[in-house]
Amino acid sequence: MAAAAKHPRLEEVAAEYRAPLLRFFQRRVEPGEDADDLVQDVFSRLAGRDLAAIANIQGYLFQVAANVLRDKARRASVRGFIVSAPDGLDIEDEAGFSPERILESREALQVMIAAIQELPEKVRIVFSHYHFDGVAQVEIARCMGLSLSTVEKHMARANSHLLYRLRNNR
Repeated sequence: MAAAAKHPRLEEVAAEYRAPLLRFFQRRVEPGEDADDLVQDVFSRLAGRDLAAIANIQGYLFQVAANVLRDKARRASVRGFIVSAPDGLDIEDEAGFSPERILESREALQVMIAAIQELPEKVRIVFSHYHFDGVAQVEIARCMGLSLSTVEKHMARANSHLLYRLRNNR
């Protein structure tokens, strides 16, 4: 079955949102980077979705766009780490990490996960969108229907709680 027949709204959505998505990416990537490829990545991710079932297509599209940027940044940071790794460091070899260091890291991760789960739902969502999805606080405020000040307060509350938990669990 052709993609247009399977997802009749994809072409319509692409026609309507291509230019806004292009502007979204052009404002967020370095000059010379191909924003068109990022727009195409957004639509390729949409190709497997039932667009008719999405209530807020614009919000969904820009969330996908933010995820595309986050994935791009993650790939770039990994490449940067590999390129700038000191001589003699085998990134895939964990032999340089002592069992104590590995255990401490795992324990800190468990404390962090538990602390995040302790946050109130809205605070946790704001924190998650900002730190894990790479969404700007202004975008979070717009998408969640909150003021920027409220989003900033939620971030401060989350950061304060996580810092407290990490400091007092050692």
